[in-house]
Amino acid sequence: MKDVMLMLGFGFGLVTGALLYKYSQGTQDLVNQGEKKIMKEAKKLEKKAEQGMEELESKVKKGVKKAEQKIKQSKPKS
Repeated sequence: MKDVMLMLGFGFGLVTGALLYKYSQGTQDLVNQGEKKIMKEAKKLEKKAEQGMEELESKVKKGVKKAEQKIKQSKPKS
């Protein structure tokens, strides 16, 4: 019974939210502003992640080069 009531409350909440968004200009503005802020922050995080990946890639390439040089140096000459 609890599950039924939970689903019923969830459904009413969805319907109420949809009706508020559809008929209330203030609610539409509030939701749209929130969405814009979230997208702005997501783009900032994406840029930071890209920069971090570029830095990591350059560090990995340097590490691989150093490892290759050490391997070449440690090989006995025939």
